[in-house]
Amino acid sequence: MRNSFFQALEEHTQPNTIFITGDLGFGVINNFIKKFPNHFLNAGVAEQNMIGISAGLALTGKKVFAYSIGNFNTLRPLEQIRNDVAYHDLNVCVVSVGGGLAYGSLGISHHATEDLAILRAIPNMTVFAPGDTVEAYEITKKIILEDLGPVYLRLGRAGEATIHTKESIKKFQVGKGLPIVESDKKYLAILSTGGMLEIAKSVSDKLKNQNIESSVYSFHTIKPFDIELTRQIFKEYKYVAALEEHSCIGGFTSAILESLIGVPEINLGGFMSFALPSEFTSKVGDQNYLRDFYGISEEKIFSTIYEKVK
Repeated sequence: MRNSFFQALEEHTQPNTIFITGDLGFGVINNFIKKFPNHFLNAGVAEQNMIGISAGLALTGKKVFAYSIGNFNTLRPLEQIRNDVAYHDLNVCVVSVGGGLAYGSLGISHHATEDLAILRAIPNMTVFAPGDTVEAYEITKKIILEDLGPVYLRLGRAGEATIHTKESIKKFQVGKGLPIVESDKKYLAILSTGGMLEIAKSVSDKLKNQNIESSVYSFHTIKPFDIELTRQIFKEYKYVAALEEHSCIGGFTSAILESLIGVPEINLGGFMSFALPSEFTSKVGDQNYLRDFYGISEEKIFSTIYEKVK
């Protein structure tokens, strides 16, 4: 996703585009710096200042991308995001690399597992969590070319798969979920946000080998949330599974359940949520190890869903 973000940035940068880093990422930023030296600024390890600078530039008509690791440019400068950027409805995109457990072995200081809950609660914020490289590219392009106001863009670290085809991504719209696999049987739907999309697709393929057909949907936008599609899925499918690499509180699962309030004909008996518990982990390991430990690895999700629906 990170490489797709920078590809879109290099290909679509406008005269008013500014990219600011919190003193990291130079291995992937260098091409952009060489191509657009006057569109780049290193704010140093000073994320609160970085967001303040971003707000000031946006007030002069610039469209700013403020880039850092997971929670460094979200939790540390939260007051500046809320008061300087969101309150004034400015064109500033806070770009977090390494969402979820991507920096697993570096511990909880580098785990971004509460970010979606916190950022989507701030007024005026649009919150994106692309599921693959194609979504990351399209979202970045749209932020550059359109005035979306305050944006939070949650990226994985690197190496994520390309799930979308050229045809499927044509349906991309802000705030609208995208079908990846659609089954006519309307038995099981797997809903995914962020970097869990590859796992969702793999689980769907494994279930198909067990004669269990399923549909897969990517919810790349957490705010505004696709309430209409969510309600339609819960009305049509017997079982629904939600996959997120985020706390079980306030993230994707919460957005789903909030959208179902006041819809009496919906039965949640077939709903399965795969999310992280609200706790600080004392376990040390890479992203795949931690996913498996907390039950959101491909194998753990497959086994749980299979036992539920077989």
